[in-house]
Amino acid sequence: MTTNAVERRKNLQYVRDMLEQLKVVSGAREGSMLGYLMDMARLEAEHQLTLLKPSDD
Repeated sequence: MTTNAVERRKNLQYVRDMLEQLKVVSGAREGSMLGYLMDMARLEAEHQLTLLKPSDD
C-alpha cells in the first residue's frame, strides 16, 4: 500500500469515527436533519473505504 493510500484509509477511518462521536456529542435526535446529515456523511466515508482496492491493505 502506498503512503497516500495508507493516509487516505486512516483519514477516512478517522472521519467515520469522528462523525459518530459528533452525533453523540451534538445530542442530535433520531430523525433530525443534523443527525441525518452526519449519518449520510459517515456512510459516504464507509463507502469510500470500500472503494479502496483490497490489495491496498
